[in-house]
Amino acid sequence: MKQFFTLLLCLSLMGSVLAQKTFDERALGSWEGTGSLFGMEAQFKMTWEKTLNEKFLKLTFQNRFKTQNGDERVMDAQAYYDMVSGKGQWFDSRGQNLPLLLEMDKKTLKVFWGDNNTEQGKTIYMIVGKKMAVEDYVMKDGLLNPFGKAEYIRVNSGKLKSENRN
Repeated sequence: MKQFFTLLLCLSLMGSVLAQKTFDERALGSWEGTGSLFGMEAQFKMTWEKTLNEKFLKLTFQNRFKTQNGDERVMDAQAYYDMVSGKGQWFDSRGQNLPLLLEMDKKTLKVFWGDNNTEQGKTIYMIVGKKMAVEDYVMKDGLLNPFGKAEYIRVNSGKLKSENRN
């Protein structure tokens, strides 16, 4: 009888460990946010989805802000993350193509972008409750300097999209 209860306890613990979602599972879906870029108010959109036989996590991203002159600036980007190797690639409407290195846990994805031949920086994505906070840093003179910060809310779940595929 003791072995039976020990087995039940082990199965229960295994189930709770398996039920804990990683960042890439929790991020799936579309998000909209507000915050700042270069000290200006900005709007943000992003969609996270599994792609290419679910081998990659794809981020489709847009930011939009007005300069001090009143000119509107928009940047569109796509990134592909290989969550197994911890590497990825970023492509944006400025013409940038940046290599990515990833660190991930259940709530946070840290992306180190660029190399010695490109701009370099770090983006931190952190899911807290039903919101996602994002902080952006660019490397200048060997130091990471903040240039963007946003808070997002989910506007639709990634589950709805994948259910429609079946």
